[in-house]
Amino acid sequence: MRLFSKLTQASGLAVVAIAAVQMLSATAASAEDMYGAISTDEEGQWGYTYNYPTRAQAEASSLKECGKDDCVVRVWFKNACGAVAENNKVIGWGWSASEAEAKAQAISSCGSGDCKITTWACTER
Repeated sequence: MRLFSKLTQASGLAVVAIAAVQMLSATAASAEDMYGAISTDEEGQWGYTYNYPTRAQAEASSLKECGKDDCVVRVWFKNACGAVAENNKVIGWGWSASEAEAKAQAISSCGSGDCKITTWACTER
């Protein structure tokens, strides 16, 4: 009887240990950095991505979304927001922890009073 009781206790502890490891793994996975990027061409075509596990993946995906050979990555961001502003001649971009600040930086870097936000994105972290 005692052997059965000790085996039952050991099994119960093993289940608790496995559950704890799974919870820690899920927490670590949710704490990973998230990347985003915005690409544009000179004619106003754009592509944006967010919540990618690496900068390279976010940039490659934004270029693909942009869809033209002359698209370039204008801004990438990690656990933040990115924005692009344009007028007919100038492109500006920015990034920040907040959407509003990323947009303000994009307008400021565009440098012209008639620049407008054309696209923006934020990661979930």
